[in-house]
Amino acid sequence: MITNIIFVVVILFFTSISVGIVGNVIGIGGGILLVPFFLLYMHLSPVKASGLSLFTILASSSGGSFKFIKEKIIDFKLYLMIVLFAVPGVIAGSILSKYIKTDEFKGIFSLIIIIIGVFSLIATNIQTKKAENEIDLNIDLNKVKSDYSTNSFNIKKNKEINNKKESSNENIKTLSGSGRNKNFKLKSIIIYLKHIHISSDIKRKKIDRTGNTFDYYIKKPIVINFFSLIAGFVSGFIGIGIGGITGTFLTAVEQIPPRIAFSTIILAMILTSVVGGFIHLSYMRFSYNAIIIYLIPLMIGAIIGSQLGVHISKLLNSRTLRLYQGWIIITLGLLMFAISYIK
Repeated sequence: MITNIIFVVVILFFTSISVGIVGNVIGIGGGILLVPFFLLYMHLSPVKASGLSLFTILASSSGGSFKFIKEKIIDFKLYLMIVLFAVPGVIAGSILSKYIKTDEFKGIFSLIIIIIGVFSLIATNIQTKKAENEIDLNIDLNKVKSDYSTNSFNIKKNKEINNKKESSNENIKTLSGSGRNKNFKLKSIIIYLKHIHISSDIKRKKIDRTGNTFDYYIKKPIVINFFSLIAGFVSGFIGIGIGGITGTFLTAVEQIPPRIAFSTIILAMILTSVVGGFIHLSYMRFSYNAIIIYLIPLMIGAIIGSQLGVHISKLLNSRTLRLYQGWIIITLGLLMFAISYIK
């Protein structure tokens, strides 16, 4: 009996270390690792699996957020945009999870995880192509400006050589300039329409403790609210962090620097995990000893893993973080589906 308990504690401890590392490196909270582990290996009910996952995410997020706050890379305006809508979503999802059976939950969990992973990869590819198109468009605009400047210079030179035709050259200059201006204004309008937003851009600037500067815009606050609400619901329903959905949108679509986005989301997960965790806890019927056996090694391991994850995240570039996020999520979703339904 004691040997079995020690074995469970050791397994939970090292599993939560892995969860802490993954969650703080790619901002997904680690629940996509924990929930399948609880369901398939520990044979817990969906409510218990989701609840324990959220409490572990709480510990992991707390450990990571402490370092992120010290490094001054958390955007608190963005934080409020997330939590004000994610928390109601978590409450609704947590309540609904009570009525889902284990077999149904496995299928729903696998499907949601795969969808999140595909969304992450698609959004990343769209963002990459968008950036390439913007570079090409900027090159065209610079060419237009260069042509316009060259023509203006030639007209001015002709004026100096032909004083008798000064008035004529002035007309040529005006006509040429107006034509170029129309082309330039048309391209400017196209750029604006391509970047039109639901609400005004919010310019942000963060300088971390080492002096690195991050200049970016919060482009679509209303859409961030919407994705946060959906992410909160999914988090409460299946016990994962909000980073898989919200983090993907912020980095790939909003183009917020990944370190800023992920660190802010991890702080937000403290509140969402507390709310969701206690709702799930109210449905659980764990004894005092069971809480010690499960929660203590999970939370200690998650805190250790979160510290390791913060350091690892500094070594990876933006695109690598987004690609890792998508592929890890898809792989785990497919693995969960295979283990659950392929005998």
